[in-house]
Amino acid sequence: MGFYHQGTGFHRFFGDEKFFANLSYMPTSLILSLIIILSFNDNIYTSSLIIYTHVHLKCQMDPATLENALEKKCRNHAWLAWILLLTCSPLIFVASHLSSYVFLGGNPSFFCYIPELVETNWTKEQIREISSPGLEKQSCVHYARNYSLLKELDFEEALSYCNKRPKPHVVKCKNYIYEEEVFHETIISEWDLVCDDLPLRSTAQGTVAFGKLFGAVVFGMISDRYGRKRIFIFSCTLLTVVGPSAAFVHSYAMFIILRLLIGVANSGIFETGYTLVLELTVKKYRTCLGNIFNIGFAIGLVYLSLAAYLTVGWRQLQLAISLPMIACTILGCFLPESPRWLITSGKLDKASKLLGSSAGIVSKESAKSQDIKVNSDSYCKKLIFFFKDYLKLFSTLELAKRILICNYLWFMGSFYYFVIALSGINFDFNQYLYVVLNGIVEVPGFLLPLLFLSYFGRKSSGIILWFVSGITMLITIVMPPGGPMMCISLAGRLFGTAAYGVTMFHTVELFPTEKRNTALGSCLTVSQIGALLAPYIVDIMGRKFWWIPTTLCGFLALQGAFFSMFIPETKNVPMLDTIKEMVEHEDEDLYKDSE
Repeated sequence: MGFYHQGTGFHRFFGDEKFFANLSYMPTSLILSLIIILSFNDNIYTSSLIIYTHVHLKCQMDPATLENALEKKCRNHAWLAWILLLTCSPLIFVASHLSSYVFLGGNPSFFCYIPELVETNWTKEQIREISSPGLEKQSCVHYARNYSLLKELDFEEALSYCNKRPKPHVVKCKNYIYEEEVFHETIISEWDLVCDDLPLRSTAQGTVAFGKLFGAVVFGMISDRYGRKRIFIFSCTLLTVVGPSAAFVHSYAMFIILRLLIGVANSGIFETGYTLVLELTVKKYRTCLGNIFNIGFAIGLVYLSLAAYLTVGWRQLQLAISLPMIACTILGCFLPESPRWLITSGKLDKASKLLGSSAGIVSKESAKSQDIKVNSDSYCKKLIFFFKDYLKLFSTLELAKRILICNYLWFMGSFYYFVIALSGINFDFNQYLYVVLNGIVEVPGFLLPLLFLSYFGRKSSGIILWFVSGITMLITIVMPPGGPMMCISLAGRLFGTAAYGVTMFHTVELFPTEKRNTALGSCLTVSQIGALLAPYIVDIMGRKFWWIPTTLCGFLALQGAFFSMFIPETKNVPMLDTIKEMVEHEDEDLYKDSE
């Protein structure tokens, strides 16, 4: 979904007849995702057509009246706190899984495993001094010495022997010895993810991002059809199962598969949870709750660091961040469904029961449902229907502009977020403290938008915060590695987190209810490309030139500030429910401007 926005989204402007000609350029990953979705449920498009036809024929909703009904519900602050608790609690463990790579992978020193020297019972430092003196702490080669001879000598004699002779050529390691006094046992030592296999280390994190991308493709569409609550509970259940399972695998391939599923579950939890919070509240509380919701990520980082410090290996850590999801899954069953979704899906009785009133819901015909029968279409027709349904995000120039800019902001925000979160290994700083500081910095980062949004609009707040965060990250170019650079990066993290929070909130208000979760899923999809690229940039490019990751973040943030100038302000504007309402609202604004 996200790849489509960047690859072929502009072709929608040329007309439907040219869209199908461009279908051949669609990335394979998107086509595969569509096939998988169709395979899971042959009736998904038939049922969705029934729902949408039923809704548009039988129901109308006055957005202002619905806001009034919801406002009466929101006056019960205990109810608001309960909703926030149910949706935000799983985020603690979602955040722990997303950043667990820092400790699961660690950054251990290593050198070549020499069987002959290991038999001597020398210390690791003595083995390193004989086999690879003067080489880096993370050494992929060793000197080609006569180790069979050296093992017959004691250490002092062997060292003297080596010092009196010229250094021989080096050869690549076959196996490795790890020094994991800080990070204990990691997946690096479990499967030797170093040297030529270093990209496999980054893949352990990149797979989670790809899983989130796939989850956004699936959940972004089906939650608009089957409800936010169902997908939220399903995602929590999935994480409850696959999270602990990853702690017991002994195969790298199986570990990667489970990491993929963890990413899928994380996407569903965040996407539907965030949507539920905003659709169950009114604008008086929406700004505050939308930002407090994200504090779950900050708590998750602190919890992760504490769990990593108290555990002795990556398997124990995996269990510590997974098992608490059992309680979160049970609590999720007590969540109410979104009344906005219930109304747009034709479930008027349930919406009225939730709101305590049927005000704002008017039936054009009798409330008795008369679903339209739709014959089973061919597979090709279902695929075409999927694209047409998705392309409603491009049905107007204004809607297309909004989704493309939001796609970029989410991609950049996610890349920015994860690059800084994973860059601790390049700052030569205590990793436990670095992760805790990241979590602590996120708290004011998520609350800062409350201050900005109280005095400024969504648009201006985003522009200011992205600009400041970009400048802050560029300053790191002149800072030396270590504590000073880390402090500046954390300041950038503060402003970047605040800017990302504003972007998330602004995105939800930019799209009507019938396509809000589809748009949010689209943005989440694209954002996972940034999350997928981040570990490779940090692990590979950052090891060679420490300033590349942070500098790149700075330039992308400044570009985000520029693009934010072209999306409309939504402060004090009621959330609309259909594309038709959005078009009518645009026409009213144009009429006012002409006057």
